[in-house]
Amino acid sequence: MSATAGERRSTQQTSDTGQGEGWRFSLKGSPRHYDDVRAIIEASGTATVYFGEALTYERGAGVALWRVRARDFDWLPVLYDWWAEQERIEPVEFTFHLYIPPALKYSALNLRDHLPDEVAAFIQQNAPRD
Repeated sequence: MSATAGERRSTQQTSDTGQGEGWRFSLKGSPRHYDDVRAIIEASGTATVYFGEALTYERGAGVALWRVRARDFDWLPVLYDWWAEQERIEPVEFTFHLYIPPALKYSALNLRDHLPDEVAAFIQQNAPRD
C-alpha cells in the first residue's frame, strides 16, 4: 500500500531537515561568508544548519555561527576547496572553529590545522549523535 500525500510530505520534511539522526556540532567563522558556507553544508542533503546567525559577537569579535546536524561529511572537502579558493582570490585569511556540545565556550579544533578527514573523525568520536 502506498503512502498518502501527507505521509510522503512528512517523511520528506524530516529527511530534508536532518532531524532524528546525525552528529550535532557548531562551526564559527567569518560573517562575510555565512551564506556560502551554509549553502555548502546543506548542498549534500545529508547535513543541515538547524540554527545559524550571520553575525554574532564572541569576546568582542564579530563571527558567524552555524549549528549543524550531519549524517555524513561529504560536504567537508567541498568546504575546504571553497575556502582555499576564497583565500586565493581575496587577500584575507580566515578560519573556522569547531565546537562540540555541551562545551561551547571554547573551540575544540581550528579547522585550518586539520584535514577534512581528521575533522570528520574527530566529530564522529566526540560530538553527540541524535
